[in-house]
Amino acid sequence: MGRCFDIRQKKILDCLQCEPELKVSDLVTLTGASIATVRRDLLEMEKNGLIVRTFGGVRAVDQKSLVARTFEQRSALQNPEKQRIAAKAAELVFPGMTIAIDSGTTCMNFAAFLKNKAPLRIVTSALAVIETLGGVPGIEINLVGGKFRLDNLDFYGAVSIGNFKQFHVDIAFMGCDALLPDKGAFSHDQESAAISQAMSSCASRLILLCDSKKIGNSGAFLAFPPNKIDQIVTDSASKVLSGAGYDIIVADA
Repeated sequence: MGRCFDIRQKKILDCLQCEPELKVSDLVTLTGASIATVRRDLLEMEKNGLIVRTFGGVRAVDQKSLVARTFEQRSALQNPEKQRIAAKAAELVFPGMTIAIDSGTTCMNFAAFLKNKAPLRIVTSALAVIETLGGVPGIEINLVGGKFRLDNLDFYGAVSIGNFKQFHVDIAFMGCDALLPDKGAFSHDQESAAISQAMSSCASRLILLCDSKKIGNSGAFLAFPPNKIDQIVTDSASKVLSGAGYDIIVADA
């Protein structure tokens, strides 16, 4: 690529020493090159192991993404159980489906098991789903947009709710903060409950991904009642689930 590429490469790497992540538009301004040239440069730099491309930008190889930094500590809790739930839930997805994916660590783990399920259409409010599957050929992602929540890396509010109404999906894969089998799934905040309701309302089926430590607990805001739940995927059988009006799928240890 020659000397011009070397100069642009050095400028990009120097800038990444100060800024952990940069947008493509920032790099166009920095280098004075066209968007197409910058993108070719980034492909070559990533191939050489110098940078990591992100959705709409780039980060240094030793910098963790916003999603990784945000979910790292949370993912450590119940990680083996969440991985088992996620893997089991992914068995219910088949190429050609249109599905909705909720935010949260279990749903983020679930998304990682879908890379071989293409073609697949996904509707989501979660940034983690884009980072996990955004570069996978054959997987189309529709982000509903709205107000952004940094602590949960998702979108919420009236715009998000309205946009979910524009879709119909085969299955909504949902998380929750708590589950009372006879009363339904709950969220700790009203915004999350509203998004869960909007997401579930556009689905033919609702599958709840819920680790056993959440079962029997109650949250403040009802996300959806028991009659909206078709199946629950969890990590161990629980007596409080006996008699529930939906199918229980237990992920193998």
